[in-house]
Amino acid sequence: MVSNSSWNLVSASRVAYKDNVLLNGWVTPMAKPGRNDRCHCGSGKKYKACCLTKDEAAERQELAKAQVAGDERTAEKRRSLREVREAMLAKLSGSEEPEDDLDAASNGVIALIRAGKLDAAEVAARDLLVRYPEVPDGWDRLGMVHEKRGENRQAADCYRKVIDFIREHADDFDAVTIDDYTARVAKLDPAAG
Repeated sequence: MVSNSSWNLVSASRVAYKDNVLLNGWVTPMAKPGRNDRCHCGSGKKYKACCLTKDEAAERQELAKAQVAGDERTAEKRRSLREVREAMLAKLSGSEEPEDDLDAASNGVIALIRAGKLDAAEVAARDLLVRYPEVPDGWDRLGMVHEKRGENRQAADCYRKVIDFIREHADDFDAVTIDDYTARVAKLDPAAG
């Protein structure tokens, strides 16, 4: 009678490849041993009397981990789809705020500045000036670009334009904002002060 372990050419030839089998010159993962085969640990006992329980417990644990990971991926995908659905419904209902585009563009300039992409940040800041002349964000962001480049006088000029804008629209801003920009200008261009 042929043993159930005859398929395992590696163990039959006593070549030490733990958990692998040599087939046609390739090392591949070894199939699970039969219950009555000799245990793979080398104890000489039958697999069912030696490591079967431990291996099955490890396999159950791996399957449980895989199930949890799959459940987490599914939950994340559902959350993502829910967010997309809510955004689409908000857009269709017209409840989306018009400031969102301005905020995204303005924050995009800041991200470019932090990333050190100052030429792109300058282009984006100038685009803010054209697209949103009703807010001072374009001048503020352009001032930030100049300040990052070390072009203090140009930065101060941009911040002066922000101050002028705030004075023209005093009802929309508080005095603290003007004081903050005045302090920046004094620091960047003390000779003009």
